[in-house]
Amino acid sequence: MEQLQYIIDLYRDGDPAVGAALDRYFLDNGPEPLQDLRERYHVEMDPSRKLLLGKMLDKYSKQFVVRGLRAMAEQSAGGECFMLEAGYLLSLLTDPTLRREDYLEKVMPPAVAVMAEISDSKTGVENVKLLNHVFYKRYGFSASSPFDMTLDCSLLMNVLQRRKGSPFALSLLYFIIAQVAGLPVYPLCFTGGFVPVYVEDDKVLFNINVFHEGEIFIENNISKLVKSQASALGVNVDIGEAKVRKDTSILVMYLEFLQMLYSNQGNSAVQMDIDDAIEALGGHRFLTIEEDDDNW
Repeated sequence: MEQLQYIIDLYRDGDPAVGAALDRYFLDNGPEPLQDLRERYHVEMDPSRKLLLGKMLDKYSKQFVVRGLRAMAEQSAGGECFMLEAGYLLSLLTDPTLRREDYLEKVMPPAVAVMAEISDSKTGVENVKLLNHVFYKRYGFSASSPFDMTLDCSLLMNVLQRRKGSPFALSLLYFIIAQVAGLPVYPLCFTGGFVPVYVEDDKVLFNINVFHEGEIFIENNISKLVKSQASALGVNVDIGEAKVRKDTSILVMYLEFLQMLYSNQGNSAVQMDIDDAIEALGGHRFLTIEEDDDNW
């Protein structure tokens, strides 16, 4: 506690050299100092001190997020990223005061419930039906109107609390829970959007309509589902050469969607933070037309 108070006093100092030393301290010591700051923030009663702690978290949490996403992108080059951790990092971008335990308290119960239902003895279709039952029926998650372009239904913690989310936020949560449960659900990506697919032995077995209670399309007929997804996402879809992409793809699309919402609000600071996060994940974008990168 004394060390934390010393760090807070140094931050108040305002000297550029002291500020540079603090930057190095938070960069070198990982999440522990930030965790201490968050704990202090949540118990602080004095408004002025709480405001100061919030400013410190806002500054130093962002560099932790970007570094974590960059490491995640590098690790995912040979396989999956850790979507559960990714959800926490993306949530910190817009709420640097969020404690990891508060995030896990919301996201883990449905994931654990899915794990209790599925098994290796069941087929992929049977397991996804069980995932859908837990996600949509037992926990009551649903898609908001595609025209509800608000942060209230787009920030992940809000969706976990309200059980209703915009298409990209709901999809991100669906992917997180599926991966935690060990189900091979990936985004089939194309310029302007994606379709969740179940993959086994590098083969797409079926498609999933996340916006319609996880409806399963056994036939690999993408066009019908794409029309449904495009309408729900509110984006211009060019299916082109659709490809199954890494887990990080859905993270980028969710960030692009958030960036649009913050742009509508005129919040350039958060837009820049999101830009940094997208660059940390590789810089590729899906909701705007770019030259495709086969290595992504």
